[in-house]
Amino acid sequence: MSEAQDNGRNTEVVDIFKWANLISLEIIGEAGMGHSFGILEGKVPDYLAASRDMFALLTEMWYLHPFITFLSQLGPVFLRRAVVERIPHLLVQRMKDVADIMHGTAVDILKRKRTVLNNGTLDSEVAAGKDIMTALMKHNVVVAPQDRMTDDEVLAQVNGLAFAGHDSTSSALSRTIDLLTKHQDVQDKLRNEIREACRLYGKNLDYDQLNSLSYLDAICRESLRLHAPGTFLDRIATKDWTLPLQYPAKCKDGKATITNIYIPKGTCLHVSLGAANRDEYLLINVRIKEVRERAQA
Repeated sequence: MSEAQDNGRNTEVVDIFKWANLISLEIIGEAGMGHSFGILEGKVPDYLAASRDMFALLTEMWYLHPFITFLSQLGPVFLRRAVVERIPHLLVQRMKDVADIMHGTAVDILKRKRTVLNNGTLDSEVAAGKDIMTALMKHNVVVAPQDRMTDDEVLAQVNGLAFAGHDSTSSALSRTIDLLTKHQDVQDKLRNEIREACRLYGKNLDYDQLNSLSYLDAICRESLRLHAPGTFLDRIATKDWTLPLQYPAKCKDGKATITNIYIPKGTCLHVSLGAANRDEYLLINVRIKEVRERAQA
């Protein structure tokens, strides 16, 4: 808005998804890595572009997912790297480059963190040493050697948080704002609840105060139920298993029913969160359970 005013305009179109994406990465960078990407100063880090490309590439490479699962279990890291570098597939090579950028950025941050930790100058860092990466590194110092995380494990935890967290957060935030613009009555009620909370507690609400806003909580839950950032999960069965069915399925003859399915070890399972979130029977039962728990409390 300040840019619009500087240019003599009274209105301006703001790309909410773009800014939600940028701010989410900056917040997760500070909380997860104790690192500022400089996004609010107008910088566009390679890490951001790489993480965006990775989501697109994962979607394009859907037919390669079984192979990727197999490859991830193939021998040591250097062998997997050698195999990937020799695969003559454009998407695979693009994915390798994206992974290198994200991993390289995290490695640089880890090295700087270790130097700062050794020098005892954490207070001068972003998040003052209260970020997740620093917490993991501090924990490694005090635990027994056999319980310590390797650098690769620390990097995997932090990269997973940054990669999976910022895009899903920005998607959920953008969708919620979009829904609020289409339901003015809901928007007004939410605004009144937030204003009342700010009147009681001040503008900087803490975690517990935010959690006490029941209408805000309901809006977030309903938005995530209807438009979850991730609608599918892929899982691999690690052992033979018999899956009970909530709804018995009829056989082709229309008479016999199937109440469970045998799943052999190694089976790839595709779980539809979107379908579960919109299953009326499931939602009714969850609601009944919540009411009973409140009555017993």
